[in-house]
Amino acid sequence: MGCWSLLDFNVMQAFKRASKNLIIRYFLSYDSKALVRALRKNGLGLGDAVMVHSSWLPSNGFVGKPVELINALKEVVGSGGLLSMTSMTYQNESSREFLARQVPMKVRRSASKMGLLTEVFRRGKDVERSMSPTHPILAWGNRAEWFIAGHDRLEHSFGKGSPFDKLLELKGKILCIDAPFSTITFTHYLEDRIAAALPFDLYEPEPMLGRVIDRDGGEHDVPTRVLSETANSLRREVRLVQALDALGLIQRFRVGNTRFLLIECEPMTQCVDKMIAEGKGFFDCPAT
Repeated sequence: MGCWSLLDFNVMQAFKRASKNLIIRYFLSYDSKALVRALRKNGLGLGDAVMVHSSWLPSNGFVGKPVELINALKEVVGSGGLLSMTSMTYQNESSREFLARQVPMKVRRSASKMGLLTEVFRRGKDVERSMSPTHPILAWGNRAEWFIAGHDRLEHSFGKGSPFDKLLELKGKILCIDAPFSTITFTHYLEDRIAAALPFDLYEPEPMLGRVIDRDGGEHDVPTRVLSETANSLRREVRLVQALDALGLIQRFRVGNTRFLLIECEPMTQCVDKMIAEGKGFFDCPAT
């Protein structure tokens, strides 16, 4: 009986997977043209600057390869727009742990560990990459070189003059593709903006050295300030999400079996500024 029970269970699981795949294939699938239409309908258009965070799921319903989805994103913003993505070269460890290992970030060769779409994008034509050792940014389109320029000259990877600061300057947008709000790196830029109002140090007191190898093979030592352990332990991002939702600033929609989240950087920044002014931050106070 035990063997038959295990066999029955496996058959049932296989049936469920097959049924799910059929439902997605016939009712929840979409192609590049449908994606372009949906994104434009939901507020993304020609000339926009957008930073994308993504997760490529086999059950997303997209009928095509990752490069085709990326090409659809390029079509939406056009050559006059800007498409950007993060391309961190490590995962499942903190920036501090990564820098301590002294592994160089090679602009040309280091693979992005931020999902399949980011790695396919990195390898694409005319894609630039910033020289931050911990948070290199990929950019394609109008002013891409300007967007990533000087990232290696900043101790604060998210601070003034960073690609995140320039995204705000461009009145940019953030698009999550099957990725949660917690993947949005722009929130660290907002934290940098309000650092002086926090009752603790946002960054560790001393910078760490990161090694970057540029496109021509030149090596650079880049001093980098990492977020403090205190900040990481006291962050309560759910409060920020609740504040943004209360103002209707997070747009959520589905295309096929893919979930999308779209938010504009300027209203998001204004929301955080207002929260701080009212004493309603999204960090807990440190224990006294």
